[in-house]
Amino acid sequence: MPSDRFQSAVAAIDAANALDPEGHEVSYSRHMTEWLDKLAPAASEPLRLAARAQHLRRWEIPRSDFPMDRVGYLRWRTTLYQFHADRAAEILRSVGYDEGTIAGWGRC
Repeated sequence: MPSDRFQSAVAAIDAANALDPEGHEVSYSRHMTEWLDKLAPAASEPLRLAARAQHLRRWEIPRSDFPMDRVGYLRWRTTLYQFHADRAAEILRSVGYDEGTIAGWGRC
């Protein structure tokens, strides 16, 4: 049974993704949660949070802001990794996750 803290984190992730002007990110994050449930039904809370938040507010850093070549693509992806981690950390802190969980959630 997921903890209240976990449920609050998922709700906050979904609320953040609901701001997507194209409306893709909420359905994507739910799809990733469903896929994880099929692959690893006993997955830990941190892994479930990582799956749910992997595209958190992705639209805020558009691909078009980077050169349209391989180097630009890789730089965009690296920028997104840190952006997603930072935004997810903000949410996890706000609902009471400890720093150890936050620091390690991306290594699930």
